[in-house]
Amino acid sequence: MQKTLHFIGAKTTKEAMFRAISTPEGLREWWATSADGEVVEGGTLNLVFDRLTTLKFRYDQIVPPTKLVISCFDSFKSWDKTQLVFEIEEREGQVFLTHTHQNIPDGDMESLSYFSTKWTVYLLSLKQYLETGKGTPYPNEPKLYHGD
Repeated sequence: MQKTLHFIGAKTTKEAMFRAISTPEGLREWWATSADGEVVEGGTLNLVFDRLTTLKFRYDQIVPPTKLVISCFDSFKSWDKTQLVFEIEEREGQVFLTHTHQNIPDGDMESLSYFSTKWTVYLLSLKQYLETGKGTPYPNEPKLYHGD
């Protein structure tokens, strides 16, 4: 299995970063058009990307304010059975988020390349949201290609 690995640093608190990555309210500020779900281990999270798709996740591990693990299920092929790991730490006067998107099938280079590039776009949206109060969630994020 393949994975992508990214990190950002933001002038924020660990608690604000954790809320932004874990709650439906936070996720719709920087990633999805809308979101709903119950933030409990075993609970589900639905991320809606208008006129494109809905990604369904299960909360696997919730350790506020330092770690979140969610797994995608019942979604289209490139996302299905992949897992997102978010790890938060504070140092050097800022809060760092390390993000791993794992369990991407071996040999699926198109998805690996897309995830690697698109996560950069969304994590910069998260940083912008945390530092300015306004992110660029779908469909307002920069596009990688026409139809993205």
